[in-house]
Amino acid sequence: MKFIVRDIIRDDVPIIYNFLKDREIAYLYNSDPFEEFDSFKERYDLYFNNQYDDLKIFIITIDNRVIGKMEIGYDMDHKTATFDILIGDKTLWGKGYASKALKVLFSYVFNNLGLNRLSCEVYDFNERMLRLMNKMNMHVDGMLRDAAFIHDRFVDIFIFSKLRKEYEGDVYLD
Repeated sequence: MKFIVRDIIRDDVPIIYNFLKDREIAYLYNSDPFEEFDSFKERYDLYFNNQYDDLKIFIITIDNRVIGKMEIGYDMDHKTATFDILIGDKTLWGKGYASKALKVLFSYVFNNLGLNRLSCEVYDFNERMLRLMNKMNMHVDGMLRDAAFIHDRFVDIFIFSKLRKEYEGDVYLD
């Protein structure tokens, strides 16, 4: 199998949209599974029309088949970034593709962009993501108690980070 992380293209948007229509994925990602495609596409059109200079969207593929995406928002002045990741093909959950993709992201953030800190916010109900952050040796910076009202209840948000000095090197050496 050929695993590739690449820049998003317009043809990827309907695939990501379909991933987020799945109720379980929508629940974990806190997205609206009933959102109309046109409004979903509009956000990506802004990206493709270079309306964001501090956002990068990557697509995760296996054998040229889209299985997920990663996004990073970064602040070059403060040398920081935040990210999220989605493996939308549920048949591939638990197979290590998210951790493999994050290794690529870590390399990009620390080696290509030269940033110092990469962070992620995780809802307390997203146990898969909490396990992934631990597997990737992300530092638990803290927890924001009752920080969001999601799914008719208040939820805690965990903050994870990795610093450049904690980064273990080139993704291609694993």
